[in-house]
Amino acid sequence: MKCLFFFFFFLITVLSTSLHVPVATGIASIAKTIVVNPSGTGDFRSIQVAINSVPDFNNQWIKIHLASGVYREKVVISAYKSYILLEGEGAQKTSIEWGDYASDSGGHDTTSSGTVTSYASNIVVAGITFKNKYDGYSHMKQAVAAMISGDKSSLYSCSFIGYQDTLADLFGRHYFKGCYIQGVTFPTSIRMAQ
Repeated sequence: MKCLFFFFFFLITVLSTSLHVPVATGIASIAKTIVVNPSGTGDFRSIQVAINSVPDFNNQWIKIHLASGVYREKVVISAYKSYILLEGEGAQKTSIEWGDYASDSGGHDTTSSGTVTSYASNIVVAGITFKNKYDGYSHMKQAVAAMISGDKSSLYSCSFIGYQDTLADLFGRHYFKGCYIQGVTFPTSIRMAQ
């Protein structure tokens, strides 16, 4: 049995080398790490500026590490910014907060109200809270904390806090593990009565 295993291993190695077929080598490596810290001790103070620094049509994993703290900004990962690992220092320590909502004075709708919006494929996020600070007391409107629309996105140990329609999990394949979601939904009849 051992000889058979080594024979198949040898055969696969020889065939992949002679046919120039790539062989999976395991864990992907990080090509570059960018540190974001609002105190100014990192590469950038703003998450959006760090994301914008990633080349369009990138095909190597780039880690953007967020130091602990509250980031008060709206963040958009465009469809051209793939292979980003967005890493916080824990959902209790690192949060991104904004307060847009549907039909606000900025003309936002449900999908554009998101505090963080990701259109890119191959995105990994870990240890971050996404919060839409709109409280909903004056008007019952959608206020998205995160909108995920790219394919092959995975989120680990993240929190999503919002008022209504907190997490917009739209298009593509998405994986959520150990995440917390807080918000409300309203029946259609209540929405229509507004």
